[in-house]
Amino acid sequence: MKKRWLLAIASAAITAQSAAMLTACANDGGTGDGSSDDTNTPVPVPVTDGGLDAGDADGSVCTEDCEYFPHECTEDALCSAGLFNVEAPSTGLDLRTHVHALAGRSPNDVWLAGAAGGVARFDGTSWKRSVTGTQYSLYGLWLLEGAEVAFDDPTRLYTRGLDAGADASASADGWSSFGTATLPPQWGQSTMRVEASWTYPGTRSLWIGTSTQFGTEGLWRMRYSPSDGRFAVASMNANCVVIPCKEVYGLDGVSADEVWAVGPRGAAFRVTNAESDTPTLTGFNTLTMYALHGVWAAAANDVWAVGSTGTVRRYRGDARFWETYDDLPTKQHLYAIAGSSPSDIWVAGDEGTVFHYDGTAWKRVKVAGLGARRPRLDRIWIASPGKVWIAGQGALVSLGGKP
Repeated sequence: MKKRWLLAIASAAITAQSAAMLTACANDGGTGDGSSDDTNTPVPVPVTDGGLDAGDADGSVCTEDCEYFPHECTEDALCSAGLFNVEAPSTGLDLRTHVHALAGRSPNDVWLAGAAGGVARFDGTSWKRSVTGTQYSLYGLWLLEGAEVAFDDPTRLYTRGLDAGADASASADGWSSFGTATLPPQWGQSTMRVEASWTYPGTRSLWIGTSTQFGTEGLWRMRYSPSDGRFAVASMNANCVVIPCKEVYGLDGVSADEVWAVGPRGAAFRVTNAESDTPTLTGFNTLTMYALHGVWAAAANDVWAVGSTGTVRRYRGDARFWETYDDLPTKQHLYAIAGSSPSDIWVAGDEGTVFHYDGTAWKRVKVAGLGARRPRLDRIWIASPGKVWIAGQGALVSLGGKP
């Protein structure tokens, strides 16, 4: 009898473990929280209906928090940009595409990249899919002057507007497989995933944050050399013994020479002399052990960070501590923060959660047209006050549906 009991327990444990593994494999997109939607292997071409029933896709079902998820678009709600359109798969993206990177040069030149080689561009009027010719998921995006670079990691770069070599064939929209950047010995010592990328406009340096299972380095700088047309990655982890930079989930900066990074267990640090060969890393106490996923630098002494269970922190020059903001009425994990000023800040996270800060108070923002869907939202780009793009799992929205 005892043996049967033990066998039953073992069988149940194996079944639970198998179910957990299947769930993890199916989950789309973690940001340093252990989940992953798409590894560095090609995936099949998505079907056009996103695997959803018609009732889910057309927004006819709502079961909870319905006041924050109206069916119709209004001026004060975030509304679909029309990119994830099951009726126009040739110009849009599949609903299962997770947007991993969102950046813009101007209000009329905004790009995003994500799962299954998905890339799209906004030209000031509408979003349109840009065919890359790859099914690898793209986690990083770099808008160079007159060229675009997308990658799952620096060993597989895809470029548009750069000479990829005589042997490279271009996609219908001009994307080519560029190959690999020159990599330091530390890269690839463990399974790594690109979590964030950031560049200061006009520079030829891209900062990359990665997560890793066994490695000890999560901060990198990739540079482009126009003279030889090559990319090179350097490790920025010399101080990681004392600064917690094993994993970096979010990046932002106020200039080419000052970059901020956040990560697990409340990690936050500033990189100064960032363009030099020997940048300096300084760590800070954020007064939390929750993971910080997003960071936005309004100024050198005004930096915001958001993270798990609704965590919000703010740095205003105190060398010891960051300020805590406990008045945000949510326990959802927050993944992105951006603003046009300290009185115009946007925060996004799990379950379609979006908040706006006007300099005085936080207000939850309605997201229209999702139906029963509650996608994770984890990328924000802001052109100016009132002109905000927010993206995530099969979703891209703007305020009032306006470009």
